[in-house]
Amino acid sequence: MLKKLSLKTRWAIGVVSALVLLVVCAGVVYAANYSGRALPGTTIAGTSVAGMTRDQVVSAVNQRADATNVTLTVEGKTTQASLNEAGITVDADETADAAMKGSTSFPAFVSALFSQRNVDPVVTVSEESIKKLAATANSTLTSEMKDAAVVVAQDGESFTATPAQNGNGVSTDDVAAAVKQAGATLTSVTQDVSVRQMEPSITTENAEVAAEKANALLDTPIEISDGIDTFTAERSDKVQWVEFLTKDDGSLDAPSISTVKVADWVNALAAKTDVKPENRVDNVDSQGNVLTVAREGKKGLKTNNTEQITKDVVAAMTDGTPYEGLFHYDDVEPGSETKQVAEGTENLVYQAAEGEKWVDINLTDASVTAYIGGKVAGGPFYMVPGAPDTPTVTGTFHVYLKYDVQTMRGENADGTKYETEGVPWVTYFTGSYAMHGAPWRSSFGWSGYGGSHGCVNMPVDAAKFIYDWTDMGDTVVVHY
Repeated sequence: MLKKLSLKTRWAIGVVSALVLLVVCAGVVYAANYSGRALPGTTIAGTSVAGMTRDQVVSAVNQRADATNVTLTVEGKTTQASLNEAGITVDADETADAAMKGSTSFPAFVSALFSQRNVDPVVTVSEESIKKLAATANSTLTSEMKDAAVVVAQDGESFTATPAQNGNGVSTDDVAAAVKQAGATLTSVTQDVSVRQMEPSITTENAEVAAEKANALLDTPIEISDGIDTFTAERSDKVQWVEFLTKDDGSLDAPSISTVKVADWVNALAAKTDVKPENRVDNVDSQGNVLTVAREGKKGLKTNNTEQITKDVVAAMTDGTPYEGLFHYDDVEPGSETKQVAEGTENLVYQAAEGEKWVDINLTDASVTAYIGGKVAGGPFYMVPGAPDTPTVTGTFHVYLKYDVQTMRGENADGTKYETEGVPWVTYFTGSYAMHGAPWRSSFGWSGYGGSHGCVNMPVDAAKFIYDWTDMGDTVVVHY
């Protein structure tokens, strides 16, 4: 025979059942809405982020930070800055990580149903930016207090001091309090800031002494050699290296030398003296077989002691002692490249790539031929090369300068001067050597006595073809 349960027992069972049901329901809600999301009751700077994913929290924090401003009112005039400009950088990712704590734990979810948790924004405070904001607010005052300062003189090669000025100003601490409040709440703050009589932290005398010491540093000779040339640091260079820091009381400390600025100068100088390697280039056929070497590789040079030179320069400038440094170099091995040559170039003096334009100047038969790859595009044109005493240079060159007409001047083999006006269709390929029209000649293809001063003399129409057809950088091969 079954006994009836007591009222107290039935009440206990009901409570347990309700709790079980609550837990079950909580589990359903958690699984449906909160797994991997900010827990119920989670706020950041007082604003709820419950149920948000981490990315949503990051976005929400950034949006609030971007919308937050600091407005200072000084004697009726306002100065406004964004939160970041005022000196507060909000780390939305770290803030979101703090808000997401426990988001993957069901027990933490259940606990969150009965509690609230506020997360403070994770921020970085820039005291320098706060000082700049205070200075901007001070600039609105009619009787602004001004610190003396050391500035670069108009000549760009020395320092001079600007005088201090007594006057009114706002407390940096008051400005900092408003800025930090905005950072903690992610809410715009408008603050009336009181003005008081202030004395400069940097006096005129303090700035003048600092400027005098800085100018003495600029007199220090600094020279660095690459083993061939010597490079001297100008005063305008050294001006950029000097920095002026403040003491705890706000006054100027003795000028110092910035390692970062010196390193920038040394590294830029080193880069100018470094020599880039030239890769070896092999001419290959369509099967990848190496036919000839188009260009031998050349080693490069890379400075390896810029860090030590930077330290030495800083030490020399700080002590005011002359410095002579020497760059040291490591060899840089060249790489290798291949150039697939065009069909038909195997037996030509230059193995060009398919579609590559180049000019063949043959001193043996006194001809000029224009090629595209291995196919003739113009010529051969007969020409007159340099005379025996002023021969045409041989080698592989490139078109680098053109004139449709030019007056040419130079020296004859005996040292006398010559001048030829109206030389048409001039195409230079190295130094003073060019292909050009020679309207004063009646015959070409002859290279004996009485040749040119070294240029390639051509019929006017042939010279015009070369002038019109070639592009800057096109290869020119001169050979026997």
